[in-house]
Amino acid sequence: MSLNIVDIESKYLRHENVLAIPSIHSRAYFALAVKEAFDTFKPDAIAIEHPHCFSQTLREAVSRLPIISMIIRNIDDEGVYIPIDPTDSIIEGIRLAINEEIPFFAIDKDVTYFKTNSHYMMPDDYLLTKIGLEKFYKEVLQKYGIQKEENDEEREYQMAYNINEIRKQYKRVLVIVGISHWENIHNLLKKNKFEKKIDDNENEVLGEYNIYSIHKDSTARAIGEFPFMAHMYEIFRNGEIETFDKSFVVETIFREAVRKYKLPVSRIQQIKMMTYLRNLCLLESKIIPDSIDILTAAKCMINNDYALECMEGLDYYPYYVEEDENYPVIKLNFDPTTKGLEGLLRDKRIKLHRYDNVWKTSLKKINVTTRPKEKYDGEWEDAWNKSTNLMSHVPEDTLMERSMNILRDKITSMLTEDKMRVEPFRTSIKDGIDLRETIKNYYKKEIYVKEYPKIKGKIGHMVVIFDDENDADYDWNIVWYSEAHDDSDLILYATEPGMQLVGPGISKCYFGGYASLMPPQGPHDLWKDYPYLKKEGVVSNYAELLLYSAIFYSEDKYIGYIAPKAPSFTLKELAKNKSVEIIHIPLTTFSSETLRKLRNFHVLGGKRLRDIANDYII
Repeated sequence: MSLNIVDIESKYLRHENVLAIPSIHSRAYFALAVKEAFDTFKPDAIAIEHPHCFSQTLREAVSRLPIISMIIRNIDDEGVYIPIDPTDSIIEGIRLAINEEIPFFAIDKDVTYFKTNSHYMMPDDYLLTKIGLEKFYKEVLQKYGIQKEENDEEREYQMAYNINEIRKQYKRVLVIVGISHWENIHNLLKKNKFEKKIDDNENEVLGEYNIYSIHKDSTARAIGEFPFMAHMYEIFRNGEIETFDKSFVVETIFREAVRKYKLPVSRIQQIKMMTYLRNLCLLESKIIPDSIDILTAAKCMINNDYALECMEGLDYYPYYVEEDENYPVIKLNFDPTTKGLEGLLRDKRIKLHRYDNVWKTSLKKINVTTRPKEKYDGEWEDAWNKSTNLMSHVPEDTLMERSMNILRDKITSMLTEDKMRVEPFRTSIKDGIDLRETIKNYYKKEIYVKEYPKIKGKIGHMVVIFDDENDADYDWNIVWYSEAHDDSDLILYATEPGMQLVGPGISKCYFGGYASLMPPQGPHDLWKDYPYLKKEGVVSNYAELLLYSAIFYSEDKYIGYIAPKAPSFTLKELAKNKSVEIIHIPLTTFSSETLRKLRNFHVLGGKRLRDIANDYII
């Protein structure tokens, strides 16, 4: 794929046999620009903005990609670090040099400490695909005030000096430096007045250099793009997809989150979420949302559970190692006191300063409620495999019974509304004045009153159907008997426990549907009768079996039936023969959040887990 990002004849980017890629660090489209420039310019050597003392460790660490590493130079218990970020333009340049077996030169002056330019707001790198690198670079110089640090002038002189020496030896040289440095370097090259090298001690070793593997939970803190973006760039780089497009990556995250969320996300919800996301981007003059924007839109427009699925998608990066004696695994945390980064290596903490300046695009935060992590990979599955007796989560049992009672009250109201009588006032106001009817008949000079008849019989069993079309998705078909007198018996079909673990021995499941039999009657396992009933044409799917069960065990006049479709003629006739009336309420009358609360449930692998379940069920 060629997006024509780099004009290799640009007077702003070229100096004789040198082509520069002035970059914003750790932004994927700048890495893409380097790749494109490499293919069209065909350099004989590459010069990068890092000190010479890092050259060997850079070659070793970059050769490990796609496993993400971090080079740390430890001086007095503090570390200057270089993240080996696959979406960084400099790292991409080194990778290309290694793969194509051409030399690369680290040309910067050795500096042991940098301030982080976290207050700068750089334009969205997506613009590179629309206006090209040259125009992007000119706009940044004209419209963004770039403040220099005290040592920048010496660094730029050093880099210009080294570039001038390299270009004498090679026919074509590709230079990759920060976007704030190239203008001064270019002017120095054009003047061509170099007296001496500033960094005469470039071969002196200061501190201890080590390469660390990044812990899989720390990937997002180590690199500039979110991990899934880096993964998609890696896939593109390997030729597995034809194009790399950040908007497609964001779309993929939302699409996969909907698939894993299991519960339906309506088209209207998705449209509202994307509109909200667009507005968040407009507030900061961005085109592509960052991870905070994505999580904010997901949580605010749908809920925390959906945001968790998006978070899992954002953090997906499959390339990592558990432990390597040559490359110890390091965890990264933000130090709340200094707001800086610190590394945790077993019991040792290292205060970290990034070698090069980082151009931040956001200081926003979003609070997504998360659950505790596994103590080790496979901990939750190990606990589940030791399960001996599956139990429900008591707060969810209470919520379900309360919800069923609310639905019974709603059905009672519907029945009384349907059977309400309205008549002119004669001797009693009965159940109150009917204002609507009175106003409508104002010309008659009469007052109308309403009367609600007493409903004979109770609303007993409740059947709730969430999905009546995809029986194959629900492998768990059981009768779950009540544990207490105020619990109902459940005949249900749901996703298989153990498929989605959220804690040690704690599984998240989704109902396809359930029949709540109240009072509990200890029904026999009607799932064993399902093949016969289906063959005889009594029922055609799981949803109809649940309604059949409620009719079969009904002791009351009414059955509540919440489902996408009305009951079949066969089941209506069966209910009529048993003097039972089915009250159907369409599923669409309930909000998505109400349905989520009713459909979500958890299965515990033992009674003892009820004591810790609240820590994992959110």
